Amino acid sequence: MSVLSFLVVYRKYGGFYYRSIMSTLCLLVMAIYGMCVSIIFPILGKTHLINYSVARGYYMLGSFFCGLKVVSEGEENLHKVNGPVIYVCNHQSSMDVMLMGKVYPKNTAIVAKKQLKYYPFLGWFMTLSNAIFLDRKNRDNAVKEARNAALDIHRKNTNVWVFPEGTRGHEAEISLLPFKKGAFYMAVQAGVPIVPVVISNYYDLYSAKEKRFNAGTLYCRVLPPISTQGVVEESADIEKLANLCRDQMLAALKEITPARQVKNKAQ
Repeated sequence: MSVLSFLVVYRKYGGFYYRSIMSTLCLLVMAIYGMCVSIIFPILGKTHLINYSVARGYYMLGSFFCGLKVVSEGEENLHKVNGPVIYVCNHQSSMDVMLMGKVYPKNTAIVAKKQLKYYPFLGWFMTLSNAIFLDRKNRDNAVKEARNAALDIHRKNTNVWVFPEGTRGHEAEISLLPFKKGAFYMAVQAGVPIVPVVISNYYDLYSAKEKRFNAGTLYCRVLPPISTQGVVEESADIEKLANLCRDQMLAALKEITPARQVKNKAQ
């Protein structure tokens, strides 16, 4: 109890190392919780709450100990579609897993790189919670796995959350990496809309490279759904769809990133 009291009190004064350790501990706690509920919730008929409760719990714990608050807008777009959708979100750092919990919807599986499957606790939880693992180093395997995931979307009537950049973007730049096409093949094959989710650039608050982890507020915007009707499963059409989504997300990213940060980058 004395250790917990110290951690709670010290959260207002802790810097990079304190907040980094606490974010990892919070993730570990929620991964263990996730393994438990992945077994219990299906018995109770609450499978749709597994990832939702883990994501929301990690955000609440993490924001409390690390001081990161997310202000969201457009959350009504999360539920505009009557049926499964694919959520695509920009990817900046390991903190995204915590921050996306602010708007993470119910009945949603996450797509992750195949290597995460073998991580202790986190990988175990993701496997139990039916995460979709893609081999991004092998295009043929990725397309095949995306096709299988598209079938699962309707068979399990579930949504999917994807980071289409495939890896962490340029933290110091208010930009996006080129999008991988797996999420868009998946959406077209499943015939479901895409809902973009954009988290503002937070390089001024967090940078593992520069050992910076400050408390502060960042922003999240959920954009209107993008229809995949009429899009054929051909490289050119998929490319056009991916670029349309990226353009909308990049414009939103620049709009919601705090003006003070844009000014600092320009200097």
